[in-house]
Amino acid sequence: MAVHQEQHLSAVAGTLTSLVPAAGSGLVVRAALIVVLLAAASGAWWATAGRAARFRPLRHHPLPGLQRAPGARLTSEDLSQKLGARGTFVQFSSATCATCPQVRRVLKALTATEPGVVQVDIQSEDRMDLVRRFSVYRTPTVLLLDPHGAVHSRTSGPLTPARALAALAQLSPETTRSIDV
Repeated sequence: MAVHQEQHLSAVAGTLTSLVPAAGSGLVVRAALIVVLLAAASGAWWATAGRAARFRPLRHHPLPGLQRAPGARLTSEDLSQKLGARGTFVQFSSATCATCPQVRRVLKALTATEPGVVQVDIQSEDRMDLVRRFSVYRTPTVLLLDPHGAVHSRTSGPLTPARALAALAQLSPETTRSIDV
């Protein structure tokens, strides 16, 4: 019986040794490559996620002689609502957007406490003309308009009350109060 167990153990040990990769198999190189790729992907995600949550001013076209698209302004007629005396947040939403309700709540709370600020919610599916005009590629996208309807800045993705208030403060310097986050 002991001889049979010894043979069985040596067969198991032989099988286990065959599972260990040979020195020249490149397993270490493959594992290192996977770690480097994961680190690069994580860094790229971190950089884009931080950029997406901030209001950014509209970029001017870099080529001389070319002006910004003529649609960089929205009117009360475009929005079917009056513009705010201090500013207007225009949110582009879609039916399948998971983040849109959170952004809508943030903007409603802000407009409830800030006089002269209006929030407009546009269903992207219903206003494809505006989606194309303002290059809305994802929802939620929020445009911040000045009192005359000119687009001052924009953001996409989740939005915090502090970032919305900071964008409003850039639009109208007299806004100095802070919002509870």
